[in-house]
Amino acid sequence: MKTAVVDSPENEEMLAWWFLDTLVVEHRCAPEMDTVVLEMTLPVGSAPALHVHDDLDDTWYILEGQMVVRCGDEVLVVGAGHWVSMPRGVPHSFRVVGEREARILLVHDNASFRDFVRGVSTPATARVVPSDPTFPAMDELARVAAAHDLRPVGPPMSAEDCVTVLAGTS
Repeated sequence: MKTAVVDSPENEEMLAWWFLDTLVVEHRCAPEMDTVVLEMTLPVGSAPALHVHDDLDDTWYILEGQMVVRCGDEVLVVGAGHWVSMPRGVPHSFRVVGEREARILLVHDNASFRDFVRGVSTPATARVVPSDPTFPAMDELARVAAAHDLRPVGPPMSAEDCVTVLAGTS
């Protein structure tokens, strides 16, 4: 195939899932590409466990909202317009802070995280953050995560930790 693949918000072919407490929309790429592009909408307070991807550089662009990001020993406050690139093998996490949801555009060089999302999600019936999010049992979540290059190594960032970080940036 030698033609462009173009997605628009009205495209019925884009897949969307309710992934834990988030909405994930997969944007289509040309069939020959290994690139995976996911658009995530995350509610205030959304925070994954501190985790490692051994074979994935976790990279995303913040479209809307504000987050506190931890990568190794570094903690940063990021918002709309920031590009976040966390190298494989480095423990990282984040927490959505402020008054509104965050929207990020993930760009990955392999499908491991997308496949993790598919493994624990339900198809989204609307393009909104789930009003009643579902979380699988921790042992099931850990099993699926391990099968898709995601290794939890610590707890999520707490709201209290973020308050301290935000107070230090004012």
